[in-house]
Amino acid sequence: MPSLIRSAASRFFPKALEGVFSREANAGHKGVLLEFPGPDEGGWERWLFQNRDPKQTSGEGPRRLAGQDAPPSQCTRIVSLPSARMFSWPLWITSEGDASELARLQLSGSHLLRREMSPSLRTLPLLSDHSRSLVLAVSPEEPFSETGMPDDWKGADRFDIPARMLPEAGDCDLVLWREWGTLQACFFRNRKPVWFCGISPEHLSGMLKRSALRLIGEGVLERAPETIALRNLFGSLSSRVTEGLKAAFPDARVLPSPSEPPPPVPPTDGFQIPPSEAREEKAVRERRSRILFFWACAALVYLLLLLWGGGSLLLERIQLGKIRKQIALLEAPANRAKGDSDKWHALRQAVDPSAYALDLLAAVASPTEGGRVRLTRFALEHGRLQISGEATDVTQAYSFIEQLKKNPLLQEYDWSAGQPQLAGKNSVRFDMEGTRPDATTGAK
Repeated sequence: MPSLIRSAASRFFPKALEGVFSREANAGHKGVLLEFPGPDEGGWERWLFQNRDPKQTSGEGPRRLAGQDAPPSQCTRIVSLPSARMFSWPLWITSEGDASELARLQLSGSHLLRREMSPSLRTLPLLSDHSRSLVLAVSPEEPFSETGMPDDWKGADRFDIPARMLPEAGDCDLVLWREWGTLQACFFRNRKPVWFCGISPEHLSGMLKRSALRLIGEGVLERAPETIALRNLFGSLSSRVTEGLKAAFPDARVLPSPSEPPPPVPPTDGFQIPPSEAREEKAVRERRSRILFFWACAALVYLLLLLWGGGSLLLERIQLGKIRKQIALLEAPANRAKGDSDKWHALRQAVDPSAYALDLLAAVASPTEGGRVRLTRFALEHGRLQISGEATDVTQAYSFIEQLKKNPLLQEYDWSAGQPQLAGKNSVRFDMEGTRPDATTGAK
């Protein structure tokens, strides 16, 4: 997730990220691994810059790693792309608007930039002059060749150009160095590269002189180079290069290559120029990181739900245990109450008037109205009272049923009655049943 946070922060807070890598170099638990193209074809120099307190002058300096040496796992990895696979061009653009888009339009209009290289174009600000700005437009070749690149180079944290890491650029106007068996040259202004390209030793004098005049004419350089430095150039090649430089710039001072070239200097700003392959690899890693993050969040939520469910179940089990203890305490009083209830039900037939069959028969016979309703059946058993009868008409049958339900002695019964049925001429038969709440099921 650190790469996601860094990319989001660089998008929304670019000002706040200036110098972030210099702060990383002093973080105490991280270092910077710089992979720099070597002088031999396909060779790489690996430099480890250990962190130290910037307020102290003592401490371990940069250390060159051998091929078998493993860098610290927490270091920031910077890969310097080979200069021979880079395109560079200085441009004056307006100070308003997006610098990369303005440079892209200007180079495309001049047919200096191939279409497939346009998405990878980046601009390095050099200086600002009132309403216009000088930038160096840089783009890697697309598609970018992986030949000779270090292992897992697409997974690096940053990508840069060698011209920005040359220690000789501090006080020099022009630096020439050998990189992957070819000669490279770069003009500098205020210690910033304004243009670099590969150059042939046979055409060095004329090409550098014409390039310097063109850059001076366009206002990119203020003057012809006065101090020129050489790096990784020895023997006959150094002599030929020095002669060509003297022919092109007679008044310039040429500094020969030291026997032990100083280590490259890691950049301290937020400029980087990843090829499309590295951007795609980074996008894949970010998608994978997001998926893993979502899975981790889902697992965390699932774990929280399990903990919540387990805690809730534990509380319910504790509450259930308390309820069982309360039930155990109430069991003896409940048994005693049940015994009293059973005794009451056993004696009810003797003491409850609503259970007397003769009293109930009298209550049922009272609304017969002197024979207009004739009872044909009366049965009382297990709290159930079944009555059947005949009436002269349907109205008389319904009237009898309603009066029976309103009798105070029969209020305890829950009555159900079917629809009266014709039983003959001037005769209607009806059936009804009353049930007490304490009625028991049994043989009728």
